[in-house]
Amino acid sequence: MIKDTVIDIIADQLEVDKDTITPETNFTEDLEADSLDIFQVLSEIEDELDIVIETDENIQTVQQLVDHIEATKE
Repeated sequence: MIKDTVIDIIADQLEVDKDTITPETNFTEDLEADSLDIFQVLSEIEDELDIVIETDENIQTVQQLVDHIEATKE
């Protein structure tokens, strides 16, 4: 559930095909996202899931982001 929502938001915000996004997808290397892109993705996820994501975490992949969100929601 959370993973699907996160992938949908990433695809929408970064204008990429969601079928190309896997848990191992790296934001900067695979999606060529810069810090502003990542900020926009995180902001949209925060709004959609009604959570706060600490940006001091070293989140590089989709799975790391999903794991962080799941830990935050507990």
